[in-house]
Amino acid sequence: MKRTRYTAVRALLVATATATAMTFGVSGAQAEQQVDGYAPQVAEAAAAALAGQADLSQAEAMRRLSSQPARITLGEQLTGKLGARAAGMWLDQANDTVVVNVLDEAAAATVRAAGAGAKLVTHTLARLESIRDTLAAAQVADTAFGIDVRANQVVVQVGKTAVGTAKLSGVLSAAGAYGTAVRVEHVDGSFGKMISGGFPILAAGGGYCSLGFSTTANTGVTAGHCTRAIPQWWDGSTGLFYGPSIHASFPGNDFGLIRNDGGLPQPGNVYLYNGTFQDIVTAAWPAQFMGICKSGATSGLTCGQVNLLWQTVCYPEGCVGDMAATNVFAAPGDSGGPWFAGAVAYGLTSGGGGGVTFFQPVVEALNAYGIWVF
Repeated sequence: MKRTRYTAVRALLVATATATAMTFGVSGAQAEQQVDGYAPQVAEAAAAALAGQADLSQAEAMRRLSSQPARITLGEQLTGKLGARAAGMWLDQANDTVVVNVLDEAAAATVRAAGAGAKLVTHTLARLESIRDTLAAAQVADTAFGIDVRANQVVVQVGKTAVGTAKLSGVLSAAGAYGTAVRVEHVDGSFGKMISGGFPILAAGGGYCSLGFSTTANTGVTAGHCTRAIPQWWDGSTGLFYGPSIHASFPGNDFGLIRNDGGLPQPGNVYLYNGTFQDIVTAAWPAQFMGICKSGATSGLTCGQVNLLWQTVCYPEGCVGDMAATNVFAAPGDSGGPWFAGAVAYGLTSGGGGGVTFFQPVVEALNAYGIWVF
């Protein structure tokens, strides 16, 4: 996966049906930002989640959200400069800094001189990716393999239905051969994609997902397991025809494309399920421990943090790579909905279980289809 930042002039999401987004206006009071780039409700929800996770006051959490974009940029610049001498970067929310994992003291000195934190680690990022990919070659359903950058480890997460199977025993035996480079976790539940019957973008048979970001060429992106399963979509609030599914990438990835043949409006914001909106102006790759929010048709606006990156998740239908794992609540019907931090778009809801929710980085879909947000 090419992990470069994707930038566009303007991005948009219709997390509810596009006609619903047209129904509401954004007043002058609603447009005031508590954190630069954040709609007030998103800032409040994101700060509350961050305050609980990092043991901060609400005011201090707001300041952490304000500094988050600059910290991510600094971390990306340093990892790019150091190349193979760096092993990824992560956000230290409690101390309001970005930390770069490095392989030697000289690299650590470079990082500290730039105003970031440095952590000496053993394994290169390439080594961790190689271990993950080797283990994933025998991965079984109801497991997720990814990378914990902070811990400098590959993480194997095991759902309930995989426990006790012969194939899993083989995977765990192989994982044990890597020693402390691999950590195994059991989750209280099972991993599944999130799609069910109802609202807001509807199938003729009653299923629904959440529309993701509207994109150029009169299209919109959502989860690939949604567009693979459902050929035509309707606006859940008005019953108006939205359009056909024209591509699905699932499994392997989890993104798909819908064409807006119904001519519905495509406004440049995210609906927050209280009559207000979050403006979106660009798209980027996620960073570990960044504060993030999602909007979805079933559970509305919820926030938390990105815990693991570059996950390979195996659902019963097949495995999906390059996912981000979070502690943000989502529910069936939220599939395909937007993940964002303030005005930056990050992903599309895929699935989850056992307190873990996965999203597909939206930049990967934009690059694959040669489209962009606006």
